Amino acid sequence: MTTKHVFLSYIREDSAQVDKLQRVLEAADFSVWRDTANLWPGDDWQQKIRQAIQGGTLVFLACFSSALKARDTSYQFAELMLAADEYRLRPLDTSWLMTIRFDECEIPSVDLGGGRFLDRTIHRLDLFGEHESAQQARLITALHRVMQTSPGSPSGNVLAAVAASKRADTSLDHLRDLIRNPNLVMNYDAYLSSLRRPALRDLADRERFPISGPSGQIDAEIAKAWLARILDYEDIVVDLLEPLKLIGEYGQTQHHDELTRTMRAFAQECTQSAGLDLFRSAHQYPALLLSYVLGLAAVSKSNYGMLRAGVADVVVRTLNSQAPFILMSGAGRIPGNWNWLGSLLCKRDENIPVDDGLIGSLASGRIGARYTPISDHLYTLLAPLFADQFVSDEDYADAYDRVEILLDAIAADAKQQSGSYVSARGGYGRYTWRHEHAEIPPERRMLDEAQAAGAGWTPLLGGLFGGDTNRAVAALTVVVENARSLSFGRH
Repeated sequence: MTTKHVFLSYIREDSAQVDKLQRVLEAADFSVWRDTANLWPGDDWQQKIRQAIQGGTLVFLACFSSALKARDTSYQFAELMLAADEYRLRPLDTSWLMTIRFDECEIPSVDLGGGRFLDRTIHRLDLFGEHESAQQARLITALHRVMQTSPGSPSGNVLAAVAASKRADTSLDHLRDLIRNPNLVMNYDAYLSSLRRPALRDLADRERFPISGPSGQIDAEIAKAWLARILDYEDIVVDLLEPLKLIGEYGQTQHHDELTRTMRAFAQECTQSAGLDLFRSAHQYPALLLSYVLGLAAVSKSNYGMLRAGVADVVVRTLNSQAPFILMSGAGRIPGNWNWLGSLLCKRDENIPVDDGLIGSLASGRIGARYTPISDHLYTLLAPLFADQFVSDEDYADAYDRVEILLDAIAADAKQQSGSYVSARGGYGRYTWRHEHAEIPPERRMLDEAQAAGAGWTPLLGGLFGGDTNRAVAALTVVVENARSLSFGRH
């Protein structure tokens, strides 16, 4: 699964519990580094441990019990100091350092820099008591997330919608018949119209989703309300996800116009010209979510014509003119100027309670905000919807990267073609940090792919970038440069 290891830091009194933990980790196919197996007679133990921590550690797992309190000295303290030094060099939202308790003990208060401390900042897992097995499962899930492939805990409403579609498939069967039969375009148009109407009515309810309101500092109550608002948006559009996925996968030319009309209706409702920035930005979320569904569906079947119809061709009215919706939206725009708000969604995906303490820590910077929280959340949210389309988490992660790169390239192309003053810098996804150290990151590979294939590049054959190789290369060049600039800005 990975060439990197999980570093186990502990004291010898806890060897039996660490043996058990090691068996759990190795059963999940993780490599483990611990002193009993990886240090040999004559080794410079300090140098070896420093190399193991700094050179190849996927996660530093600090294990504690009450036995440590009885110690005046311990090599574990030296390991923790090395880990703290390494932790300070990593991104603020890193999950590289984790803590484990084997009993009801206190965790040492190690200074991690930036107002962060081992006992107060780092979320711990308790591997004892009646919930030990569940906590072991959470640990494995957390390690998979650090590997940046497996999603977090799936959303309950999406899981329910997927399950319902498999139990009672009559509506989707009807849609399949509409897509198969080119003579039923009028019926297909009516189907999409009836599907979008109740969702649009709910989104336009200003008592449920106010756009205006009193300005001021965002406190814990406002943060919780913002989180509830995003989840409410998901509830409203959840019944559209499976149908739009099917249309994105198998739709044909005759289905383009009504798909564009449907997506334009959502985009127009989600584009509000007046009101508080916090609310106006959040209100773009439903249309963005549907765009991601179409993108993943189209990429899974190389049906790029549907991606063009559902994203590139969607234009909204602005105050003085019209503009492509993709220039007005993007995962980076949803939290507005409050990126830490989006991180609440990610914490919730990790089954971490969103309480006043967590909100205060994120707002103050004591816990670092995610670089791309909305992108990270959508990755988790949509995983169950596409479980049958991708055979592994790695395939899903690669397809998700491809979708976000294409969305950013479509935005860059729209800006170049329209000469719009609107910046397209709000859409960057998780690919901008996942591959920072890759020799050839995926956005560069896509640029090379487009240049090599020329007019025969599949997205061009689907009508993206006007079918023009030069436009595609120019847009992807902007994406590559912007991803590099973002990476430099984070270091």
